[in-house]
Amino acid sequence: MPIKNLSETVRLPRLGKIHLGTKHPEKGYPMKADHFIFPEDHADYGKLVELFGKTPKKLSVFIPVEDEDTWASQYYKSYNLTFGLVCKGDGELATRMQDVKTGELPTANKAGTVALQEIPCKGTECPEYLAKKCHEVMNLRFILPEIPGLGVWQIDTGSKNSILNINSCAKIIKRAFGRISMIPLSLTFEPMQVNNPDTGKKQTVYVLNLRTDVTMAKLAEAARESLSTLQLKAPDLEEAFQLEVEKDIEVLWPDDRIAKVDTATGVVIDAKDMPPEDLLFAEEVVPPVKDESLISQVQVNALLSKLGEKEMTVKDLAKYIRETKEWGALAGVKDLTVWQYNELMEAFLRGEA
Repeated sequence: MPIKNLSETVRLPRLGKIHLGTKHPEKGYPMKADHFIFPEDHADYGKLVELFGKTPKKLSVFIPVEDEDTWASQYYKSYNLTFGLVCKGDGELATRMQDVKTGELPTANKAGTVALQEIPCKGTECPEYLAKKCHEVMNLRFILPEIPGLGVWQIDTGSKNSILNINSCAKIIKRAFGRISMIPLSLTFEPMQVNNPDTGKKQTVYVLNLRTDVTMAKLAEAARESLSTLQLKAPDLEEAFQLEVEKDIEVLWPDDRIAKVDTATGVVIDAKDMPPEDLLFAEEVVPPVKDESLISQVQVNALLSKLGEKEMTVKDLAKYIRETKEWGALAGVKDLTVWQYNELMEAFLRGEA
């Protein structure tokens, strides 16, 4: 008999990371490149260079599984130097590390008791995002079929254009063939003209794309052949990836956060403050702690405002809590704890209340 919760678990470890930029040799901050950069300390570096060259702009890849959140995980993420990843959201809900007393993000100077809390995610309207302390990040995972090893390679990008391109290409391929996994594709790093939001002028940035060099008919035939010879089933691999892939999540830098470099001389013109290259945070290690403190007046006002939007009264809320929660009777909104408030706001967001 199989061992429950063990025998059915499939682990697909990360074999390596491919970068889209380098660090400045003297000042240490990251700068984007116009080609893929292989890790020179990797055991298969020589094989990678032999197959693709030292400055490749195209890689032959397979997508390992169908689950998009597994092979193209994409979230809003916020980091700081002390705690690493402190907030991760999808535009609706976020898991945020915060001080249990103040509700603020922890910093080196304000290191009280911290815990992971689920809160509403405001996406691009979040103050952290508007302050450029939070941004979109995609963790792209793929197989290099010509490189030894059973596992995935990973590229991280914070470019919205790259994220849009990968998502759009994947939808087209999946619509044509009914799947995205185990189809021979090319992952490319290509120049693209975009408008600089600060100056309004056009500038060239490099973005990721999924491509194919063959006709759709030949691609369909190759897809059938690859499926019969190299098929991987697509179980839920997220926990396995978190063990092997997200141990050292790297945030690569959005197009508007890169250092500007004179292409003729290589001199840095405008160096921006950049996030650290490798930020460690065991996302699944610290269990969420229920904050039993009473909600603040700000939270009371926010909840009352939400009730008004839903055309609900406090009595309606008390009835909802009685019927769906095991919290006991609600004497008043001010008697709610922070964790109860968070659960209610999430229920409103999901349309459950």
